[in-house]
Amino acid sequence: MKNIFNNNVIMISASGIILITGILVSVLLCDFSWFSRSGSLITAIGIIILTRPSIIGQDILVSVMMDASGKHSNDPEYYRQNNEEIPETVYEDVKSRKAVGIYGPIITIIGTLVWGYADLLNKIFNFVH
Repeated sequence: MKNIFNNNVIMISASGIILITGILVSVLLCDFSWFSRSGSLITAIGIIILTRPSIIGQDILVSVMMDASGKHSNDPEYYRQNNEEIPETVYEDVKSRKAVGIYGPIITIIGTLVWGYADLLNKIFNFVH
């Protein structure tokens, strides 16, 4: 289960599948409250993504300037330039930074907006029909 929750691709894909499924079910049943409910699941996934460092048991690494090149200790490019093997902790740090800084907030915001406002589409849908 840990391998699923710490995998950014799986979690982002799951939120997309839930979003699309919520829309399809809502259109088929002519009730956008189902789409709204899918927002709660998307928000939960966003929160799980935000907790990635805790799930893998590795905090975000402190960024240390390694030399005059301007590269940091948690930048894979530093290790490539010096023909060194990139430590696994650096790979995980990059994934966690993306999860905490980009993916988690975006998915959480999308899920919250869907959860809070998708049922208002019923008014538009009923107005049209």
